[in-house]
Amino acid sequence: MRLFLSWALLCSLAAALQLRFDLENTHIIQKQERGQDVDYNRLRLYTLVTSPKYDRVLFKAIVDDENRYFISSDTHRNELSLYRAYLKYADAKNLLVIGRQRIPFGVGRVWNPVDIYNPIDITAIESNEREGTDALHYEYAPGMLSNIDATLSKDKMALRVKGYLDYADVALLGLRDEKNHRTIVGYEAAGELGDTGVELRSEGGYFKPETGKEYKEAIFGAEYGFANSLTLLGEYKYNSRTHINYAAATLSYRLTPLLSTKALALQNLRDASTLSSLEFEYSLSDETTLNVGGYFYGGSENSEYGAQGNRYYMRLFTHF
Repeated sequence: MRLFLSWALLCSLAAALQLRFDLENTHIIQKQERGQDVDYNRLRLYTLVTSPKYDRVLFKAIVDDENRYFISSDTHRNELSLYRAYLKYADAKNLLVIGRQRIPFGVGRVWNPVDIYNPIDITAIESNEREGTDALHYEYAPGMLSNIDATLSKDKMALRVKGYLDYADVALLGLRDEKNHRTIVGYEAAGELGDTGVELRSEGGYFKPETGKEYKEAIFGAEYGFANSLTLLGEYKYNSRTHINYAAATLSYRLTPLLSTKALALQNLRDASTLSSLEFEYSLSDETTLNVGGYFYGGSENSEYGAQGNRYYMRLFTHF
């Protein structure tokens, strides 16, 4: 009787839920002039659980099986990790997410100093990959053009008030970073320059560490997309503590319907050292893309980027 009841309960639960699974594979071979050559393979499983009865709630989990083979030393490492796992509730005015999630802060494309959770790493081959944060995130929309959100994790907390104006989105932020022992009062702003099609962005703030002198850090950027698929972006980073400022420019262009390219040029304005990258992406099919590119460093051996060796990579991505 107990077996029958358990079976009936599982069947009822399965009938009330909708499950969706997706699988991706990423294979990267990286060769470095200074450092280990690495053969990296990641199998990623997406699981989405929804219910027609409770359509405002969903559960999402992403599990990674990562294999790294260090070619130079002939060593191997395998790791099974939880990339995302969160429960989400959303209605017309409220959004609540609990679990391991991506907490997005900032509007920068090359740098985003106000992101205390997972800031951009422009030197990463997969710069869009961000580690998850175990957190509680809540958003409330008092009107169509504004919202308030709060985030609480083990060693960080953030409060943001955002308004959607006619020509710009503006947000004020208060952040506490216990891990790095600092408090931040910051802002985000993004909007179009009149009817020109040029999008302007800026973010930054006042940083007050528990020890040491407070400082200011900010980025200013502009982006424009041409009708022929060419997109140009420029960004400038300012820091009053290090007195090291940076400038960067990116270009992306679709050469053919299947082939696109993007390039980055970045310079440390104090020691004149440079970082540049070039990548080509080719669509082998609707499910598979091939990326080939490299990172190139320039400057004296005592400079920030000049001390690093060039890197080359090939990335094959498949969605099953």
